[in-house]
Amino acid sequence: MASAIAVDVPGAPVRTGPHRLASSLTLCVASAVGLVAFLYPFLLANAPDGGANAAHSGDAPLIFGALISLSAILFLIELSSGAMNAKLASTLAVLAVAAAVLRVPRLPAGATAFFLLIMLAGYVFGPRFGFLLGALALFVSSFVSGGFGPWVPFQMFASGWLGLTSGWLGALRPRLARHRRAEIVLLLCFGALWGFAFGALMNLWFWPYVATGDATSWRPGLGLVATVRHYWAFYLLTSAGWDAWGAIANVALLAVAGRPILSVLTRFRARFQVDWSP
Repeated sequence: MASAIAVDVPGAPVRTGPHRLASSLTLCVASAVGLVAFLYPFLLANAPDGGANAAHSGDAPLIFGALISLSAILFLIELSSGAMNAKLASTLAVLAVAAAVLRVPRLPAGATAFFLLIMLAGYVFGPRFGFLLGALALFVSSFVSGGFGPWVPFQMFASGWLGLTSGWLGALRPRLARHRRAEIVLLLCFGALWGFAFGALMNLWFWPYVATGDATSWRPGLGLVATVRHYWAFYLLTSAGWDAWGAIANVALLAVAGRPILSVLTRFRARFQVDWSP
């Protein structure tokens, strides 16, 4: 009978079909829960009253519980399938704490270095690792910064999606192995995009609950096109300028520290990733 031999390789691990399907399904369910959490207020027949904090005080614990449970299931599936070993789990924890600490120092206009490690680690270790890192890092940072409220599960989803999409972008790594400059340019564009996307996404958790004027507010029955138009006007008026600083911070940090951190993470992946083969 053939024995299993652990071989350290830089490539992706081999998963069995059921484990891979279960992992993908869990990630899809988690993302679906997040989308419902962000979008369900737009399906209500009456405009929510009392502000976002009051309106979400009842559903935020449920959303948080669902996210934590699904993330735990995803983590256990990754462990049991061999896609993640003890070393990678330790790396996940260390990176989550490091990213949380990076959220504390404030850059101009409230920007932070929080997203740097999530983008690069997701890019190197893959979408599942990136989603878990983003959600966990935001959770830890909420305790570090002392800001824990009904907005946290929404931030955790947004941060998790940042790590997830970074992992999708990482699928291009083999093609960019000999084009380091193109790789950094791609990451710079990705960081700039998410500088705006994170803020635009997070606005949705409270926008249906605020009245800012007929041209920038939401009301039931508004319609999809009108809703997008009103939100775009609201975003340009209230958030675009602040998010531009976040995008600039992402680009500057990636330009200065992206290559060294990417090299370190790549070496860690090569040492810690295990592929079980007969």
